[in-house]
Amino acid sequence: MLEMKLIVHGRVQGVGYRHSIIQHIENEQSMARGYVWNKPNGTVEIVAQGTIEELKDIRRFSVTGSNTSEVRQVEETIDEISEYSFDSFDIRY
Repeated sequence: MLEMKLIVHGRVQGVGYRHSIIQHIENEQSMARGYVWNKPNGTVEIVAQGTIEELKDIRRFSVTGSNTSEVRQVEETIDEISEYSFDSFDIRY
């Protein structure tokens, strides 16, 4: 199992970006777990745990996001983990 952390730069706060990530995961019926969070510096952090296929799908969608978001850059780190740290995929406030 893997954990991916994405830091998304651009116009990604106040444009429905976090909700689009959650909606995409639900639409894909993904079993990925984690969270999406607006960071104080204007970026969005996505932490996702799951299979390589689930994480690749989230990574691909992170570049698109909502219709009104404008992603300029995505920083990515991936680590191997032995168990889930989360029960679901949520928005953190």
